[in-house]
Amino acid sequence: MKKPVVVIGAGISGIMAASIVKENGIDNLVVLDKSRSVGGRMATRRIDNGKVDHGAQFLTVRTEIFKSYVEKWENQNLVSTWFGDPYPRYKGNEGMNSIVKKLAEQLPVQLNTKVVSIQQEKDNYLLLTDNGEKIEAQGVILTAPAPQSLDMIQHLEIGDYEKQQLEAIHFNPCFVLLITLNQSSKLPESGYMIDELPDGIERIVDHQKKGISSLPTVCVYSTGEWAKKHYELTEEEVRKTLLEKTKGIISDEHIIDIQLKRWRYSEAISTVSEPFLDLKLEKPFLVAGDAFLRKDDPSGRTRIESAFLSGVTAGQEMVHRLKE
Repeated sequence: MKKPVVVIGAGISGIMAASIVKENGIDNLVVLDKSRSVGGRMATRRIDNGKVDHGAQFLTVRTEIFKSYVEKWENQNLVSTWFGDPYPRYKGNEGMNSIVKKLAEQLPVQLNTKVVSIQQEKDNYLLLTDNGEKIEAQGVILTAPAPQSLDMIQHLEIGDYEKQQLEAIHFNPCFVLLITLNQSSKLPESGYMIDELPDGIERIVDHQKKGISSLPTVCVYSTGEWAKKHYELTEEEVRKTLLEKTKGIISDEHIIDIQLKRWRYSEAISTVSEPFLDLKLEKPFLVAGDAFLRKDDPSGRTRIESAFLSGVTAGQEMVHRLKE
């Protein structure tokens, strides 16, 4: 029996790659992710009866293939227009995470599984996990952020060009405060604020006004540059500093709960001008994710659509390689 195709990472790239592989008749497949849920940076958290998107807040559409999927998601009531002109910003009606959960429903996803090392054997790859599990694979699609991917593949004999491409991808971190209020916030009617913000603050979002939370739940995002400069601060120091910066927008006396999310790999600030990277090993091994952009990418920056397109293209390439 042939070994499975293994997709590492259950964000939108990994889930789309796995979906394409399965749709093309390759059922021997598994998706691995170290987290408790699929979604990656399309992350949604429940706080009591409230809800917050604390990663990506929306998606935009610039390509025909992504447009066809988003239209289908609209018909399924998964997404709807939030705001924006000329490019509408689409929200997940039950949170951004719900989109990926729907896509992953028919896929064999194994959560709470961290791949720590990948070795090349004669006829396959051997993946070692943090709980001692050994998984053999006839092909691998790796969608983790580049620094994590490099750690996993350090025992593979890859070419200098491929290694340099991965080493050139750098990320900014981000801090996100998740705040529950006892009354409506002062944010605009849309619930999205990016103008006239204090230095070091990227955006503020009210999820009740966004339409996904029954409670006034607000996320405050630091800029990547501020987070990089202050990443070693304690959780209490980050909370205190970001609250002080936003005290003219969010009043301390109305806060009833506050949490902090640290994203180490929030946004790729350097990209690869290919939708995926082929490591050119004997068996197919592809690296994908939002930092891999097609040469004709109309935006030129990382976003949900670039992650989606990378996953789709990597999945198609895996199918092609295995059916040769």
